[in-house]
Amino acid sequence: MRYALAAIRTWCRGFAEVVVVTPGTGSAVVRRAVGDGVRLEVCPDYRDDYLGQQVSKLYADEFTGAGLICHVDSDVVFTRPVSPVDLLAGGRPWMVRRPVADLGRHRPWLAPTERFLRRPVAFDFMQQPPFSYPRRLYPEVRALALELHGTPLDRYVTRCPPGGFSEFNVLGAHAHAAHRASFTWYDAGGPDVPRLCGWYWSRGGIDAALRRELDLIVSGRPGVRP
Repeated sequence: MRYALAAIRTWCRGFAEVVVVTPGTGSAVVRRAVGDGVRLEVCPDYRDDYLGQQVSKLYADEFTGAGLICHVDSDVVFTRPVSPVDLLAGGRPWMVRRPVADLGRHRPWLAPTERFLRRPVAFDFMQQPPFSYPRRLYPEVRALALELHGTPLDRYVTRCPPGGFSEFNVLGAHAHAAHRASFTWYDAGGPDVPRLCGWYWSRGGIDAALRRELDLIVSGRPGVRP
């Protein structure tokens, strides 16, 4: 998280605010780590925090008044100058999709997404961060939970088995079905896909080589990582 926030300070300009959301447990440590220029919001503690952090994202419009909300996980690090206009293509938010048929046997988020939406889904939408959505999308998805499952979205998600929900796929699939013309869609692997950041694996730890790479990125040296 320190590297992710340092990269935002180095590379990002023109955004309304930076908001970090953390559960109550451990929030004092997070508060000391975030530094200046960041607004910290404390959410409830969840039994399974992998599902719980997805709940926080699905209620992101309640943490900020921004019209377009850009999600950056703690293992996503910006690597080049970025402003809000970079989250748009043709005046519309962009999103990257990959046909489910191209995923082979590794498609862990397909069944949970189809189960929630109660319809087939043809694409995977968790292909290229950051993930940006207009604020109207969040209440629409929460309304789907009530309409399709008769339960609030936070309750639906936290009742899922471990790894049993994908917030970015649900938001992307709903946007693709209900607001396709309001987004610019890129096919994964294409030469025109915007690449604003590096995407790491937070559970993999930081060895010496990765630390050198991250230090270079947050120092402001361009071209370190595509």
